Amino acid sequence: MQDYAESIRITFDPTKVGYADLLSMFNAYHTPEDPRWAGTQYRSAIFYMNAEQKEMAESLVKNMGALGKYVAVEPASDFYRGEDYHQKYLEKMRL
Repeated sequence: MQDYAESIRITFDPTKVGYADLLSMFNAYHTPEDPRWAGTQYRSAIFYMNAEQKEMAESLVKNMGALGKYVAVEPASDFYRGEDYHQKYLEKMRL
């Protein structure tokens, strides 16, 4: 498989947490890296499902300043579950 990104799929109930809240968490906990050093599979990306989410993600990236240039905003596509050794990484590493 080529041109993939290692990512997580988040399923959420918008009556309990909004997309804007998820974007805020992304911004608070993720530091984008230059894909020339990290590789495209480790690129920083926000995937959206509709035009409203795209607009919100693009606004967040714009407000990130210089780091925003390292965050791709892309339409969500097929998601493939990672290998078992990738699952529950934080638990395994006790982070």
